[in-house]
Amino acid sequence: MNSAKVVFVRPPNLQKSGQWKKQGVIRCPLNIALLASFVRERGDYDCVLVDFETTQISSVTDMAEIVLAACPKYVCITTLTPRFPAVVRMAQEVKRLDPAVTIIVGGPHVTGSPQTALFDGISYGIIGEGEEALLELLDTLEAGRGPSSVENLIYRDGTGTKINGMRPFVKNLDEMPFPAWDLMNLDDYVDPVYFKGRHLAIFSGRGCPYDCTFCASRVTWRRKLRLRSTENVMDEIRHIVNVLGVQNLMFWDDTFAADKKRAMAICNRIIEEDLDISYTVQIRADAFSDELIEALRDSGCAFAAIGVESGNEQILKNIGKRETKEQFRDAVSAMKRANLPVIASYIIGLPGDTHETIKETMEFALELDADQSKFMILAPYPGTRVYDIATRKGLVDPTSFEQMEDLNYYDSVAINLSEVSNEDLIRYQDQAYEQYDAVHAK
Repeated sequence: MNSAKVVFVRPPNLQKSGQWKKQGVIRCPLNIALLASFVRERGDYDCVLVDFETTQISSVTDMAEIVLAACPKYVCITTLTPRFPAVVRMAQEVKRLDPAVTIIVGGPHVTGSPQTALFDGISYGIIGEGEEALLELLDTLEAGRGPSSVENLIYRDGTGTKINGMRPFVKNLDEMPFPAWDLMNLDDYVDPVYFKGRHLAIFSGRGCPYDCTFCASRVTWRRKLRLRSTENVMDEIRHIVNVLGVQNLMFWDDTFAADKKRAMAICNRIIEEDLDISYTVQIRADAFSDELIEALRDSGCAFAAIGVESGNEQILKNIGKRETKEQFRDAVSAMKRANLPVIASYIIGLPGDTHETIKETMEFALELDADQSKFMILAPYPGTRVYDIATRKGLVDPTSFEQMEDLNYYDSVAINLSEVSNEDLIRYQDQAYEQYDAVHAK
C-alpha cells in the first residue's frame, strides 16, 4: 500500500523584522521538522517539508502550486499570528486548485484563537502539543472515521466549530524522535551576525514555569515545564555535529536554566567531550551564577539572551516578570566580567507604559549596555494575558487580517495598551535604536 503524502509547510515571514531581515538571518523550521519526524516514524506516511522562508515566491498562487507539486493528500501548516492571513490565503488557493487536499493548521495562533481558526479552506486545527494529535488525526482520516474522539482537535460539526478536549502532554520527551533534518537543505539556515556558516536549533525542554503577561509560551505549554535528560540532549548535539556537520546551535528553550543543575551538566558534558560548537541560549537574569556563566562561556556559548522588558520597577511587577532591575544589573555585570556576550530585549508599549516609563526603559538599556539590544513594540498574541486585557477593552478584532499582520514587534502598533499614541510608540522604538547605535558606534 502506498503511504499517504503529507506536506509540512512553514509560511513566509511577512513581518517587519527590524534589522534581522537586512542581516540575512534565516532560522530553521524546527517545529515542523519535529512534527514530520514524529508522523513519519510512528505512522505510515511519506513526509515532505516546504519552507517558504527559503523558497522564492511572488504570489499566493506560487505558494499553492509549490505545495501541490509534492502531490499531497494532507497539508500541515504551523503558524504564528502575523503569518496566519498568508496561511489562510494559501489554504484557499490550494483548495481551489485541488479540492481533495485536506489542510490542517496548528501552532500558537490556532491554540490561542481556536474559535476563529477555521477559515474557509482550512479543514482542521490542532491546539497545544501537536505530535500525537496530528498522528491520531491522520490515522483517523485514513481509516475513514469521524474526528470526534481526537483530542486537541478543532473541526466543523455541522453546527459550528467544535473544540475537543485536551490530551495530556507527552510525559517523556526523551522518547520523541529527533527533527527530520533530512527533509530540508541545511545550507539555507544562516545567521551571519552570530555564526560562521549554517546553524540549527534545538529544544532541550518545553514550557516555562513563569507567567509573564505578554508571553505566548503559556498558550501552548500552560506553564508546564518538561525537560529532556542531559544524555538525550547530548545525543542530539552529537548527531548535529558529527552526522550533519553543523557546528552552530540555538537552544530555543524559553529559559535554558530553569533547572540549573541540568544546565550545568549539559555545559560540562560539552566541555568534557571537547565538542567544537558555538551556541546561544535564553536565560532569566535571576538564574545566573558565576559558575554557570563560566560553564556557558567555556562550552561555546556565543551569547546569552535575557528579557529585560522594562526599566520601570512597577511595570516589571505588573507584567509578572518576577525580576528586578538590580538582578538585571548583576547578571549583565557578571557576564561582562566573564566575557560572555549578552543580548538584552525590551518591550515598548507595555500595559501602563507612559512617556516617562518608556524613557526609563531606554535609559536602562543604555545603562546595562548589552552587546546587543532589541527594542520591540508590544504584540498581544491570542491566548496571552495582555490579549485578554485588550479583548476586555474592546480593542481586538479576532478575524481582522490587518490587525494580525500588525502584531509584528516592529514599525507598527496593532493593539495599544499603553498611555501614549501609536505614533509615539513607533517614534520611541526608532529613538531607542538610534541612541543605542550611537553609543556603540563610538
